[in-house]
Order: sequence, then C-alpha cells, then structure tokens
Amino acid sequence: MWHRFIEFSEPVKTVEQAARKVQVEKIAKSIVMIDSNGDSLLAIVPAKSKVSHRKIKLLLAIRDVRLASPEEVLTHSGYPVGGVPPFNAIDRVLVDPEVLKSETAIVGGGDVDKLVEIRTKDIVAVLNPKIADISQT
Repeated sequence: MWHRFIEFSEPVKTVEQAARKVQVEKIAKSIVMIDSNGDSLLAIVPAKSKVSHRKIKLLLAIRDVRLASPEEVLTHSGYPVGGVPPFNAIDRVLVDPEVLKSETAIVGGGDVDKLVEIRTKDIVAVLNPKIADISQT
C-alpha cells in the first residue's frame, strides 16, 4: 500500500498545528468512540468537521455513543490520542464520504509527531468501512 510519512519536530495535537505543514483539506481525523454496549468504533471525518453523535446513533441503531477516554483510545486502538491511524485494532469503522473526495488523505501516523498520507481507496479496500454522513453540520 502506498504511503508517505510526514514527521514533525514537535507533537501535532491539533488541526491547526498540522495545517502548518500539510493541506488541511486532506487531513482526516480517526476518532475512537465507545457505544452504549461498551464496544469501540472508529469514526473517520474531515479535519475541520466534528463527529455527529446523533447521526452515528441513528446509523448504528444504538442508544448512545461517546468519545473514548485517552486510556480507552490506547486500549482499543493500540495507539495514543493524537496519533491514531485508520489501520488499527478497531474493526468497526465509519467513514464520512467527504474524506473520500480526495485521492489521498493525511491521517494519524501512530504517534503524536507523525502523520501519514495514504490513498483513500486503500482506506475503503482494507477497512471495508460503512460510508455515511457522520459529520456535524
């Protein structure tokens, strides 16, 4: 799978910090969430968007969903907050279609000082995600 690592000399924990070095329109956030059954899911949305809890609850027919705590992010994904790549230990994945509009996406690179550029078609091919509008408007 084609990829290109983008390393920073300091932690990149915000979209604004990442945007100093890469195109913000290509950045996609991988957000670990926990549903009302205690199961994890990964929501991949454009950098400037927020994930819609309401849309995810309707889509998955679940009572509730919340952001995972930093400890839960590490436990469920295997990566620290701020470095979660789309390819991790979570197998239930939702991708907002806006992420797929570009040929490549810039995503978490496994650590807070790394990003990685990958092809969006590989996100779909490898993860087999549910593609749906999960961003807040």
